[in-house]
Amino acid sequence: MPSVALRSANFGLQGNGQGAVSTRAYLAELPSLIEEIDGGGIAVTARTMPLADVGTAWTEPEVPGVRTVLTP
Repeated sequence: MPSVALRSANFGLQGNGQGAVSTRAYLAELPSLIEEIDGGGIAVTARTMPLADVGTAWTEPEVPGVRTVLTP
């Protein structure tokens, strides 16, 4: 989701973690997920920025296909 959507909309964001999907369902999808990763179907291009520059990172235009990762 583009960060501009987070900044321009009034909505709640809820995450989930372990237990949100049953072990059986997770294991059923795992082989196809591994195939996608191995085949290059899932790729993430990351750009790192220091956490101290979070203000800059938050306001810069996004580059399609590139995700910003803040580092300590």
